[in-house]
Amino acid sequence: MRRLDPPQITTREAFRMCISAKISPPMETLLSKYEGRVVIAADAYEQACRTSTLHHMHPAAFGPLPLPQRKRDKDALIAMYERRMGPHHPGRPVYEEARNRKTKCPMCGVGAVRQVDHHMPKSIYPYLAAVPINLLPICSDCNFEKKDRAPTCYAEQILHPYFDDVDDDRWLRARLITCSADGRAYQAKPLDRPASWLIEFYVDPPSSWDEKLTERVRYHFDTFKLARLYEEQVADDLPGIELSIEEAFLAGGAPDVRVHLEGLARSRARRHKNSWMVALYEALAGNDWFCSGGFRQVAAG
Repeated sequence: MRRLDPPQITTREAFRMCISAKISPPMETLLSKYEGRVVIAADAYEQACRTSTLHHMHPAAFGPLPLPQRKRDKDALIAMYERRMGPHHPGRPVYEEARNRKTKCPMCGVGAVRQVDHHMPKSIYPYLAAVPINLLPICSDCNFEKKDRAPTCYAEQILHPYFDDVDDDRWLRARLITCSADGRAYQAKPLDRPASWLIEFYVDPPSSWDEKLTERVRYHFDTFKLARLYEEQVADDLPGIELSIEEAFLAGGAPDVRVHLEGLARSRARRHKNSWMVALYEALAGNDWFCSGGFRQVAAG
């Protein structure tokens, strides 16, 4: 997960932008009466984000009463995002501020930002439908995997890029697994020809972490299927560094390959300690079989 600075547009500013033009007088009157409640809900939501208590947010406090006559109100609040932030509508700058970040998807660190996601679903928390800090830049794949889920316990709070920062410590690791012909994993030695190999990514935080934080990070990792996503990146990356590894090997054997890979890992870690590339290069540097020539078999697929 990648940390991002929160939006600069406040909840009240966003609300007023959405109803500032291209709106019928009756709809403006309907929405205006909710401005104060939306601002209060946004403050409560921000506090819950900062204290990791999103699972304590009761939907009844974040939307109109669930009565038949209030359904129109709920639909109108949700439409502040779905319509009032649409192209050529006054709330569009709020949407654009969220989507037009110069970054990869903060949830996975791989995909290009194409969409905006509600961290807490607008269908369950309609007061948060147009709240800027609830609108997150996201790639299409992560948006699909997240769906309209809301946390029911502490561990189910996926990481929030505006409020959670877990990049100070290393928690993402990888390992190279070699397998025999019968599919069993074993530690291949230099010059071995294992039947197959794979790179496995996993969460391995430092012992200083609270167990609850570890559970949250693992839930985030599993929700967005990051292990599989990162494994797919490996298939594209390794052929691109095969030549540099071969040159290091020819110059100084396994020790030089190890130094080369460690250098790649340090370089990638300068920006993001928990990049999948950092985990990959460290795992490869620590594998004797790979550094001693196994990289050729890996590069060959």
